[in-house]
Amino acid sequence: MHGLFEGYVGRHRRGVTLAILVAISLLCLLVSNRAVIIRPKQIGLSVAGFFQKGVTGFFRWFGDTAGSIGQLRLAREELTEARGRLAEADRTAREAAELRRENAALRDLLGLAAGLPLPRIAGRVIAKDHDNLFSTLTIDKGARHGIRVDMPVVAFQEDLEGLVGRVVAVGSGTSQVLPLYDPSCQVSARLDDSRFEGLANGQGADRSTLLMRYVKKIAADRIEYGDLVVTAGLGALYPAGVNIGRVRDIRAETYETSLTLEIEPVIDFDRLEYLFVLGRAEPAAAAPASSGAGAGSP
Repeated sequence: MHGLFEGYVGRHRRGVTLAILVAISLLCLLVSNRAVIIRPKQIGLSVAGFFQKGVTGFFRWFGDTAGSIGQLRLAREELTEARGRLAEADRTAREAAELRRENAALRDLLGLAAGLPLPRIAGRVIAKDHDNLFSTLTIDKGARHGIRVDMPVVAFQEDLEGLVGRVVAVGSGTSQVLPLYDPSCQVSARLDDSRFEGLANGQGADRSTLLMRYVKKIAADRIEYGDLVVTAGLGALYPAGVNIGRVRDIRAETYETSLTLEIEPVIDFDRLEYLFVLGRAEPAAAAPASSGAGAGSP
């Protein structure tokens, strides 16, 4: 290749020389022409300015991006804080609504209990312990509120008073109530219409059914489904006339000497919120002796 180039130059030496001279002449004309002035300093400044603008634009973009990220992070934190305040406000509103509802319900219950003869101590159910062997309800009133062991406990549902059970343990500020559906809670009961008596108690896990045993068989023809069963008042534990439930079924086995009645409680034990512990009736004050004229007559 190199040999070919040298051969070509050797053969056309005059033409090549002429072309080189023409090119040199044109370059000299361009450099000496005032219309075209090549200034290396300006070229350097232009190139540097171009790169400087690029670097400045990059750093401006980087700063704007970093600022946007910071603003986004701040906005996210403010949004999280606002959501927390909103959740707290919502929780407070729900608690206030629940408190108003509870206060209204308690006022209604206290209004119902106000006209009843026995004194009542209102308590709120704060714990439920359901067990096959032993079940209790815990209320927020105790010895310092006047509650004692074996006091009867009632509740109001659908404007109807019903027996719940009795107090079995008392602390300073809380008490435990043995509910009527527990097998160990036995109550002397009476059919409100026919006046036949028996013994009612629960069946443990089944809170919707009570049994009334030892009812005389001759009462079979006088008992109807739906008859009301109330406390008989025998003994000093439960007062007479407190609603227990209604007759749902009658069992009359031929080999038994008495009837067994299935009773549906008037109280739904799963919906209990407020209970009333019954106090003792205060004895009537003795009338003062008269000091009339007949007091000293013979």
